[in-house]
Amino acid sequence: MVLFRDVLEVPTEKGISYVDLTERIAKLVKECKIVEGMCNIFVPATTAALMVNENDRMLIEDFRRTFNAIDERKLYSHTQNAFSHLRTNLLDTEKTIPVSSGKLLLGEWQSIMLWEFDTKPRQRNIVITVTGD
Repeated sequence: MVLFRDVLEVPTEKGISYVDLTERIAKLVKECKIVEGMCNIFVPATTAALMVNENDRMLIEDFRRTFNAIDERKLYSHTQNAFSHLRTNLLDTEKTIPVSSGKLLLGEWQSIMLWEFDTKPRQRNIVITVTGD
């Protein structure tokens, strides 16, 4: 059993925005030389999260509308950015994807996306851990 770990530094924009991480993570998986195993992706944050879905322009707008349903103008007990935390919890802070023949086993239309919900641009660290043989 081999373990490989790296951290991707990903700048994000404020508000509801996303970054497609698929190619960067696929490259790391290829470079780590693990042929069969698992790839775990983790974002240590409370106002950003991960999604595995189709990166289609119209679908992305549907997701934006859904996230916007959590109203930023509403009065929340956590006044700074409760809406950011609430949006994040609609998604996950970690995903695990099988690796086979040295590649991520994603479906044809699946992409790995980091969604940002905070009130300011951030520099996110995405922890990538690949284990296997």
